[in-house]
Amino acid sequence: MKRVWVEFSGGIKNQFSYNYTPSFLAKSAFFYIQSMGHFYCDENYFTRRKGYRSFLLIYTLNGKGYAIFRDKKYELTKGQVLLMNCYDYQEYYTDKENLWEIKWIHFNGASSEEYYNIIYRNYGPVIDMRGNISILDGINKIIHLLSTGDIQFEVKASNIIVNMLTNILLAIPNRHDIPKQKENNIQIDRVIGFIEENYNRNISLEDMAAFACSSKYHFSRNFKKITGYSPYEYLIKYRINKAKSILETTNDAIKEVSLNVGFESTSSFIQTFKRLEGLTPLKYRNYWSG
Repeated sequence: MKRVWVEFSGGIKNQFSYNYTPSFLAKSAFFYIQSMGHFYCDENYFTRRKGYRSFLLIYTLNGKGYAIFRDKKYELTKGQVLLMNCYDYQEYYTDKENLWEIKWIHFNGASSEEYYNIIYRNYGPVIDMRGNISILDGINKIIHLLSTGDIQFEVKASNIIVNMLTNILLAIPNRHDIPKQKENNIQIDRVIGFIEENYNRNISLEDMAAFACSSKYHFSRNFKKITGYSPYEYLIKYRINKAKSILETTNDAIKEVSLNVGFESTSSFIQTFKRLEGLTPLKYRNYWSG
């Protein structure tokens, strides 16, 4: 187990912060707050940390800050969110002339790591949320709940955290890339149409990439970034959804269902169906037939 290591300066002109010890229920079921606060940094403010089991979200209210995370340096300005896994080495500090004002939360629990990984993979650690008040509003609501001793704090805070993370996922990270993003979306929409029209045929990644007029690497990367699935995962999930509809509405043999949705092997169909649905196709049909 890695030892937690942290170094920080006391370079804060004005601050308030809260530490919170979550209940066993919160740790087992919820997103939960570990600490949070509002800092007006002076020119000496910095933090270096590694090995802390927490996720840190910093919202820049004013001024400018810098962060070093996973060997890259980032500049942080008003309206931008910094989101980091504190188990990795991180360093963040204020610009000495344009002093940093921030609100922040340390959180963990539930599917925090899964949310974090999706956000980092798609956007990196810095997300531009200018014009979107949801993150600052969420932090303010949590601060208010904690400061007033709300008896349902843990449940309400968990709901607010997941809403903030979802809003980040829905945000456009770089306004300069809007035309390119729209172009990518149109391309992927066309490929999804191709998959849905040809799911019962033996279509390959090469076929999908060729339809998108792209290399396999760039097509796969864009497809997963936009849909959250690899092209093959999307194809398989679509086939299984079609199979479920057939199983619910017909008495077709399992082998016939398998062939009709594009599986070459009945055993592969049964294994894939059970892996995704938790039961075999026959048991699924029996469940729906009562």
